[in-house]
Amino acid sequence: MSEELQKAGLFIDDIYRLRVQDPRIANETNELREECLEYANKLDEFKKLAVEFDKILKNYAKDVEKEKLRAIGTQNRLKTMAKQRQAEQQLYQSKIHEKNLELERLKSEYQYLQRVESEQQELINNYLMNQ
Repeated sequence: MSEELQKAGLFIDDIYRLRVQDPRIANETNELREECLEYANKLDEFKKLAVEFDKILKNYAKDVEKEKLRAIGTQNRLKTMAKQRQAEQQLYQSKIHEKNLELERLKSEYQYLQRVESEQQELINNYLMNQ
């Protein structure tokens, strides 16, 4: 009897219900539907993870950019400080040179004044002796 029903396109399943579709195909269809739903759920979960990962990467990129700008600012400040120190060093070198020149001038003047004093003392001594 079941062969006659199958020829007519009717089938009887495990619980003896009359079906239009072969029970094996119906079971496979249900299994495929369940697998598809499971795949869709996993795909949704993957999509959520990908979105979360993208957010994390964007935040990380912002942090990296902030640190990069901070490092550039620090580097620029260091360069500026180095230039300022070099300018100060040149200024101090210039002042040292000026002071050395002044020292040499004062030494020469001192020697001249010592000679003048010596000559004057000699004149005074000569004058006192002649008197």
